[in-house]
Amino acid sequence: MDDVVGGIVTPLLERIDGVLGERYSALVYGSGARGEFRDGVSDVNLLLVCQELGPATLRRLSAALAGPGGKRQPSPLLIERDEWASASDVFPIEVTDMQIAHRLLRGEDPLAGRVVDPADLRRALEAEFRAKLLRLRQAYAHEGGDSKLLGAVASGTVASVAALFRVSVVLFGRAAPTATPAALAAAGQAMSIATEPVMELWTRRVPQGPPCTPELFEGYLAAVAAAVRVIDTFSRGGH
Repeated sequence: MDDVVGGIVTPLLERIDGVLGERYSALVYGSGARGEFRDGVSDVNLLLVCQELGPATLRRLSAALAGPGGKRQPSPLLIERDEWASASDVFPIEVTDMQIAHRLLRGEDPLAGRVVDPADLRRALEAEFRAKLLRLRQAYAHEGGDSKLLGAVASGTVASVAALFRVSVVLFGRAAPTATPAALAAAGQAMSIATEPVMELWTRRVPQGPPCTPELFEGYLAAVAAAVRVIDTFSRGGH
């Protein structure tokens, strides 16, 4: 966990300690756990698994989560232990991505012994890839001639698309690399998909998005469309 991520997470957890004591687990996942955090581009993703999250606890957490002004980041995911114990079937992508890379910062590891059913993972991946494909087609239909607007769309979606490809490696029974470029290459090999356009857009992403040529966006679209077809027909535990 690099200094920027630590500078965000450490004071936050110290404030949460004052509310929850030792009755919770906390882990960082996503770019902050993979060593790929880019200030101004990436989010700090934090999961808190708590004993209980009734209204009184949430009210006490409110001030701790708000904290002092500064860098704006998403609020942590908050879930009760009993809920987390049965969450793998409804959050298979998220759980699998956390298993690929996470840093435990408080309490017991909530991912220890966690098993994701391949059938649940396949269905969730198909749904997410299809949703992304619809979104990207809409964008291209409306903004196909505007490289600047296409760049903004690509930068705003490519991190989540890359995560879907990374998790797809696990569906194919392979160990997913932690680093996103390697994971995209592994997904391309496993799925026989040209993921290079996704890799290029992921590497170039900035908050407003650099210009993206229609040709590059078409390659991005083609990769996502191919993923839909592959995941739809995948049979290892999925049908």
